[in-house]
Amino acid sequence: MTTSSAPIKRAIVQKLRASPALVAAIAGGIHEGIAPRKVRYPFLTYQLVAAPYSYTWSAMFLMVTIDVSVFAENPVDANNIDALIAAALNEAVLAMDEQNSMLCRRVADLPTGPDIDSEGKRIYQVGGSYSIWTEQPGS
Repeated sequence: MTTSSAPIKRAIVQKLRASPALVAAIAGGIHEGIAPRKVRYPFLTYQLVAAPYSYTWSAMFLMVTIDVSVFAENPVDANNIDALIAAALNEAVLAMDEQNSMLCRRVADLPTGPDIDSEGKRIYQVGGSYSIWTEQPGS
């Protein structure tokens, strides 16, 4: 049975929530894709970028890229929270059903700058791309 990237996304969120300092720093929580309206700053989003499958005779591999960003009202908070995200995820071992964690590594910083939200506040977005490799034996 072949699984999808869903267990990887769950493992990423689980790993982020396991960091007490990170959870305390993000009043608006963790959201997939886009945060709902009226979420308090700072908050975190994650988004699947790509999830190609690779097969060998004995296993299936997923090489996933996920972008993780923090949105905050000032750049100092945004950068500090981004450092907490990197500490939680870079080189982390992820717990997943039906897949073995092989790699979780920050591979790029996201090129973002300040923006204006719907209420006219200047918002800073800082984040990174994470490469996650998993193996599903016996596929």
